[in-house]
Amino acid sequence: MFDNAPLLSVYRRTGKEKYLEAAEYAGRYIMSLQILDKHDPRYYGVIRELTPQSMEMDPRDATTAAWGLVWLYNFTGEEEYLRRAVLFGDFHLKQCMIEGWPQYSYYMEKQFDNFYARGSFQSGTGLFYYDLFMASQDSRYIEFGMRPIADNYLNFFIKDNGELIQEREIFTWNLDEESEQKNVTPNMHMFNDDFGAPMLQTASDLFKDEKYREGAYRYVQWLAEHQDEDGGFCNGTHPSAVPTALMYFHDLGQYYNDEKLLNAREKTLNKLLDMQFRNTGDIMLDGGIAGRYEGPENFPSGGDVCVNNRVSAYAINALIKLESDVEDIWLGRNNKKFIDPLKERMRTQTWYDLKW
Repeated sequence: MFDNAPLLSVYRRTGKEKYLEAAEYAGRYIMSLQILDKHDPRYYGVIRELTPQSMEMDPRDATTAAWGLVWLYNFTGEEEYLRRAVLFGDFHLKQCMIEGWPQYSYYMEKQFDNFYARGSFQSGTGLFYYDLFMASQDSRYIEFGMRPIADNYLNFFIKDNGELIQEREIFTWNLDEESEQKNVTPNMHMFNDDFGAPMLQTASDLFKDEKYREGAYRYVQWLAEHQDEDGGFCNGTHPSAVPTALMYFHDLGQYYNDEKLLNAREKTLNKLLDMQFRNTGDIMLDGGIAGRYEGPENFPSGGDVCVNNRVSAYAINALIKLESDVEDIWLGRNNKKFIDPLKERMRTQTWYDLKW
């Protein structure tokens, strides 16, 4: 679900058409997962989880899929990609947002109960809404999507010391002992925040309020304090956190000129490069990034040598962001910022020629 946007980043950086073509293949598969049957409006626009027959829909995973369609539109200008992303965005606003936060998970068969808890990993959804707004010019995605997610993430999920709260109850926002991670190994999404930090940075740029960036800064400082000596996290049990942390240490370290974060960036970069398979002689491995095995538990030797697509996709963008100042890529800090077109018209004194 998340590989086509990094492929587009590589295409932007290299200009090689094979990466654009691969991204479009991925996008077409995503489109095959989308429900276009209006018979039941609760599911119109849904992007299924795994196959066109899947009965489950996880809003965060589906959001990442629709996010890829937004970026395909940005690169190709093909209106169908944007139309499909808008269909999902409208579905998500109406069916998934509950008092300013996305629903956890739900199913399209009545014998299964939906999950409602508020998971911190939904935070990156706000950045999807921002990119969808920039592509569609529909401000509902800011008013009812990005802003409440940014505010709720800041108010309910980031502690004063920067640590993330993993989960809250759906209608009360209450914590319980399990949510507070007492006496348990910290979960993956405390380290791979699913793009909450870049969402908050973009919120600061858009709303012109530094409180959002300061929240991201607190979190990333906490992240640096809990980094393993070799640059990983939790003794290597959370490899997907390595490329995301690399992006955050880079962006916020540069913004605040924070030596601690910039040093953490170097450790994280070395760790990520160590995780890459090179010169193995196996084309299924070379170039890929090692990650946690997420397949069946009874698979022979599962996890001994594993290229993880999530980690590899994140790594592509992280390395491009460090290597260059390329613009207009997914998660890029050098992307075009929102400017009201009215300001440009006033500056240039050029007005639309409204003939009719």
